Amino acid sequence: MESSYLTVEFFRKLPQEVERLGNPGERKGHFRRIGSNVSSYVGMVSDTLKNTIPKAVVYCQVREAKMSLLNFFYAQLGKKEGKQLGLMLDEDPALMERRQQCAKRLELYKAARDEIDSVSWAR
Repeated sequence: MESSYLTVEFFRKLPQEVERLGNPGERKGHFRRIGSNVSSYVGMVSDTLKNTIPKAVVYCQVREAKMSLLNFFYAQLGKKEGKQLGLMLDEDPALMERRQQCAKRLELYKAARDEIDSVSWAR
């Protein structure tokens, strides 16, 4: 990812620029500038890697733990017999009744809203 910043073309242009400058003093300054640019670039890449490597390690650890837990869960679920599995998947009757009441109330609210909207637009 980071190697794309300094391309081969960059290094091909260096000798041409030095030849164009001609004066040995200017060449040294030119090479110092190039060295400084490369050095600062390497420092920037190092700082980026210092920040991203720990994040990548933690991400990999979390991903691995998640997969391990899911595999354990699936294994435990697979061991259950049909009757036990059915009991685990059945919804509590009281909770089912509450959910149905909430759904009916929501439908009443929507109907009331639609009625109010139709009256307010008629005026």
